[in-house]
Amino acid sequence: MPSTWQPSAWGKVLTRSGNWKLALHGDSVTVTLSGVAIVTAVENFDAVVVTRGVFWSQIRLEVGEWVSRLYGIRSKDAAAFERAFAATLEALQLRQRTAEIDAAAQRASLG
Repeated sequence: MPSTWQPSAWGKVLTRSGNWKLALHGDSVTVTLSGVAIVTAVENFDAVVVTRGVFWSQIRLEVGEWVSRLYGIRSKDAAAFERAFAATLEALQLRQRTAEIDAAAQRASLG
């Protein structure tokens, strides 16, 4: 599974998507739009919505008031991003819950 995604050559032309790249690394996502990179923690996303088309899909990312719509990605690549993002978020939440349980157990053993 790739850790970076971008519009396909045909998707770029036919959807007029422009230049963008999406990268998932660790617990953060980098969206590069026309050479400008925006890095956001996975847990800070309010919504990640993949709308699948027959050939190309759209990914909508929302963080607070910032919304980005990424067009022209092949549908199978958009599905791969959606799965990778969900798995990353789930793993992060599991680590956070484990840390909370460990902290509570530590407090209980001290008390």
